[in-house]
Amino acid sequence: MELACVRRILFVRTDRLGETLLNLPAISALKGALPQASITLLVHPDLQALLSGSPVVDELFAYPPTSPRGWGLRALRLGRMLKVRRFDLAIVSNPKKELHLGVWLAGVPCRVGYGRKWGRLLTHRVQDRKALGERHEVEYNLDLLRVLELPVADLQWPLPAFEQEQSMVSQLLGELGVKPSEHLIAVHPWTSNPYKQWPVARYADLMRRLLVRSSAHVAVIGGPDEQAQARGLELPPGRAHNLVGRLTLRQLAALFMRCRLLIS
Repeated sequence: MELACVRRILFVRTDRLGETLLNLPAISALKGALPQASITLLVHPDLQALLSGSPVVDELFAYPPTSPRGWGLRALRLGRMLKVRRFDLAIVSNPKKELHLGVWLAGVPCRVGYGRKWGRLLTHRVQDRKALGERHEVEYNLDLLRVLELPVADLQWPLPAFEQEQSMVSQLLGELGVKPSEHLIAVHPWTSNPYKQWPVARYADLMRRLLVRSSAHVAVIGGPDEQAQARGLELPPGRAHNLVGRLTLRQLAALFMRCRLLIS
């Protein structure tokens, strides 16, 4: 297919936050290489609000988490939904049988992804070598564009400006006594993988040391599921602030823009 004729692009990444964010340089490079085309993202529902307003994304669709059962029926529904939108190019960043089958059933003429989990349904396949850890994951994601011989030199992170969220975070920090001139350190002590979990008590000790050795404020961050654990941290009053479960993803992004350091 002649890429200069591409007018509608579908980019698919339907799993976790980190993996989706690490695809932003590829999405930005895709927009830069094919500026005439509109880009639609298919993402996890929790990330739809975060990515809304990205300067390189024209449309967002949520794709809910799925189980192994019933994937064929879901693929059929996905194919029907995508077919009416007449995409010229689909890039599937997280390999799943139902996603590969869905874009095939939709009749997308150019289908790019990894050569596993029914990768034979794709027109362009990349070997999935991420588990080897030989390069940064951003570079692996860019291989999905390189297989189409698209340029990927100028890497950008096309997030929204979060202006409203920055204002809200500034107000919140002011209420907590954090002055604009003071340094702020964010600490995220949690992980979904117990094998990667550094003991929370050590995080608490680290934060106490930071407060003793610097004049910075410390903000503990996390989602609603970590609120019970956060109450057991026993942080000293004053410059330590528990924000666990209090921020949306967009507000968290605004908080990071204000932070000097993140420990996670």
